Amino acid sequence: MTNEPKHHHYVPRFYLRRFTDDKKQLWVFDKSTGKIFPTTCENIAGENQFYWNEELNEQGHDPLTLEKQFADLEGEAAAITNDWFRQFSRNKKLIIPKINREIMSLYLATQLLRTAEARNRIVEFSKISNPGYDAENDARQLHIALIWDTKLVESMCKRIKSCIWMFGLNETATPFLTSDHPVLIKNFENTQWLSGPVVYEPGMYIVFPLTPQLIMYAKDHKHWKGAKIFKDSITPVTFDQHMVQHENSGQVGMSNRFIFSNENNFDFAKEFLTDNETFKDPKRSRFINKPRGD
Repeated sequence: MTNEPKHHHYVPRFYLRRFTDDKKQLWVFDKSTGKIFPTTCENIAGENQFYWNEELNEQGHDPLTLEKQFADLEGEAAAITNDWFRQFSRNKKLIIPKINREIMSLYLATQLLRTAEARNRIVEFSKISNPGYDAENDARQLHIALIWDTKLVESMCKRIKSCIWMFGLNETATPFLTSDHPVLIKNFENTQWLSGPVVYEPGMYIVFPLTPQLIMYAKDHKHWKGAKIFKDSITPVTFDQHMVQHENSGQVGMSNRFIFSNENNFDFAKEFLTDNETFKDPKRSRFINKPRGD
């Protein structure tokens, strides 16, 4: 197993490359320390043996099964979204085959579940629900068990697939940021980012930056009926800097530790964290403090 992957990315490299600069560097802001540095997509948003499954190993099965499943899904998602970019280069509406919608629904659902931020939330929730249990010690297995909860993932996929998918084009000088937990969920009132994979929240919508210029929304079809005319399309909404920063606030606040950009400019992130000190700490409570979306 010497050639097996050891550094497991919980945010895919193909995705991170879309936020690199002309030199193929990804600019990183570590909100816990305030440090800014350039890096490659290979060296960030991952940990050694993050998806290693000890139970499978003890049973004589491949302990890297989950990591390899993610690699297959990432290849499909990369091809689909590249096709979206090609389509958008010609017009403002996509043709999304049923199978591609299913694959991307799975990609979005698992991206919500697979990050270090998601693992921290699982540990915190386990501590709250069972104070005597050493959730830290079992963090990896608890996380893998959640990701492999077939009923949960299938239900999330069904919910995401039923949403109205639409896209926003950013033509300002301020790029969309992304982070080590890039798929986010907003409440119906557009006032708060929600913790956890709460895709069942009435009126919720998913916010997912695809590039520094393009962002994806998936909106609850029952509560956002007026959005149907923009299904699978770039909306006619003209983004200004405030609107872009509005979306960037979620990446800054809801990330675990790292925010990513194609530019060495994190002034907005610093300003946001000056007003929201709690979100600097990777060990903060996820179920008490949540950044507002205003």
